[in-house]
Parts: sequence; structure tokens; C-alpha cells
Amino acid sequence: MSELKRTPLFEAQRQAGGRLVPFAGWEMAVSFSGILEEHRAVRSAAGIFDVSHMGRYRMEGARAAEALDGLFTGRASALTEGHWLYTLMLNEQGGVLEDLLVGRQPDHWLIVVNAANREADFARIAQAAARAGAELYDDSDKFALIALQGPQSRGMLERVVNVNLQGLAYYWMRRVVWKGLELIVSRTGYTGELGYEVYVPSGAAVTLWRELVKAGAVPCGLGARDTLRLEVGYPLYGHELGTDHTPLEAGLGWAVDLDKPSFCGREALLRQKKEGLKVRLRGFTASEKDIPRQGYELLHEGRTVATVLSGGPAPSLGYGVGTAYLPAVLAEPGSELMLSLRGKREAKVTVAKIPFYKNGTAKA
Repeated sequence: MSELKRTPLFEAQRQAGGRLVPFAGWEMAVSFSGILEEHRAVRSAAGIFDVSHMGRYRMEGARAAEALDGLFTGRASALTEGHWLYTLMLNEQGGVLEDLLVGRQPDHWLIVVNAANREADFARIAQAAARAGAELYDDSDKFALIALQGPQSRGMLERVVNVNLQGLAYYWMRRVVWKGLELIVSRTGYTGELGYEVYVPSGAAVTLWRELVKAGAVPCGLGARDTLRLEVGYPLYGHELGTDHTPLEAGLGWAVDLDKPSFCGREALLRQKKEGLKVRLRGFTASEKDIPRQGYELLHEGRTVATVLSGGPAPSLGYGVGTAYLPAVLAEPGSELMLSLRGKREAKVTVAKIPFYKNGTAKA
């Protein structure tokens, strides 16, 4: 077994009492004070996460936009400086290889990918860049990535970094100077709340982390990150997203620009759109005591029709929720299915629209 990698914030998290676990080849904190407490801190005040394990690339060159448009489902060439795009990378069959962010800077492009796919993504994107005459660089180790999320995140970050963030809109970023260092403050996140992700030089990451914690941010781990994203229906690669399903089946058609002349997987999506979807990604709700978990089976008239992709308690709501790809005929919100709880007993669940939780202020 290869040695687990560590982020620049590893020691700070260990010293803060983080419970460390292996995750996508990294040693990361799953929780500090407890998943429920951390979840509630993000919904009511502000939580701070280390997401430095994610891959961060930089693409340069006059034809970089052409390379990005040919590889991803969105139209990166339409971005203006400081704007982010959520997009997808597909295989020829339309299956999802990755979901990612692409952002435009004055003289280059930023690309942020999932930790589990860092090496494979770099190889694919570098190949596309080379074909277009552009260049791709891996800046992942140069910068740490700190996520500050929650209704009080703006005030905390403004006080610590001494910057006015009132005009920074959702999915935009800004360069700021803090202690003589250049940071990128990005109005993005994975919790459904008002929040920011800060790109900070690795050597200064611990200082920024500690100052934000001193300002009131609650350290949070992977556990709360998962319950928060599940409540607001954000997909997770390897769960809701993968090569077995297309963006159309996943409800991500809004992230696909079929008007572009070409990108990998486009023809497969056009065929699927014409033929109609046989399955759709849906949420479902359960009772407070019947908590769905990944891998549990969903039944209809005694027959297995789907497998739970993500599941768990929704602390903001007080009951269990989950996601699954359901046959289109069973995907209507309000439909009832049975959840097999480890084969020991069955519980009734109700198909529901995603997101489950809508009270956040991510887009405010």
C-alpha cells in the first residue's frame, strides 16, 4: 500500500484534534468536534475545511480556450476574467469521467478537479492542451485550498484578510493581497451556504487557517462536508457521477452546451436526448430511524430497481435522505418505494426532488 499524502494543513488539523482517515490517497480529517456539531456550525455560523487535496492546474497558450471547449461540456471560451464555470469531462459514450471547475484569469485558465482523479485528469487535459498548442501545469502543491462556509463566512473573511467581499458574486473570484502574499478568494463551495474558497501559498496556509479559526470558524472534516452536500443535492464523483451514467441522466443538462460544434461525448448525448432517458437521478426521503446508506437496495413490488448511491441523515431536516438512479417510470416525485435495510427489514421511502434543503444563501 502506497504511503498516504498529506496537505500543508495536516499538522494544524492533527493538533486541532482532527480524526484522521485515508481518503482518495490522502490522510484527511473526517471530523473534529463531531459531524453533527460541524454540520450545524456551517448552517448557522461558519465552518472551515481543508480541501487542498483537490487538483489545481493552470493552462496557458493562445489556443487554451479551444482545448478546453473541445474537452469539456461547457463553453469555457465564453468566460470573462474572474468567472468560474462548472463543467464535465466525458468519454465517447457520454459517461462522466470528471466534474470540475474552470476559471478564467488574465493570462491563463484555472482548472480544479477531484482528488481521486488528479493524475488521470492531468494526463487527459495535458494531451488535449498539447494538441491545441497550449501548455498545462500542475500547481496543486504550490497552493493550499481553504473553504470557509456558512452565513457568517463573509464577515469573518473580510476581517481576517481585510477585504470587502460584498460585490463578489456567486461563481466569481478575486485576487487580494494578505500579509504581502497574493490570494485568490473564490465565491464557491460545496455546502449550499454562503461561502468562499481561498487559494493561499502553501507556506502561509497554517497561518490563515489559524486566524480564521480564531475569528470564529469551526474546523470541519469530510463527514460534515458529505452531509452538507447531500442535503443540497450536490453530486459526488464516484457516487452520483461516473462513467455508467451521462450528465442528462444525472440532471446536469444545464452544464452541457450541445450547441458547441464538438466535444468528447457530444454525439452520444444527442442520441440519448433523441431516444429519451431510461433512468434519472432522483432523491428520496426516509424516516428519522430508517437511514439509507450507500449500497442499500431500493425495491418496487418486491423487485430491486436501484441501488443507493449516497445516503445518510439530513441534520437540517431531521430525517434520512438518499440518491439513486431510478427507472424513468418510477422517478416521479411522490412515488413510493421500499428500502431494504441490510436485507433484515424494509422501510417505505418517497421519491423527492433534489435539493432536499433550500434555505442556504449560496447564490445570494
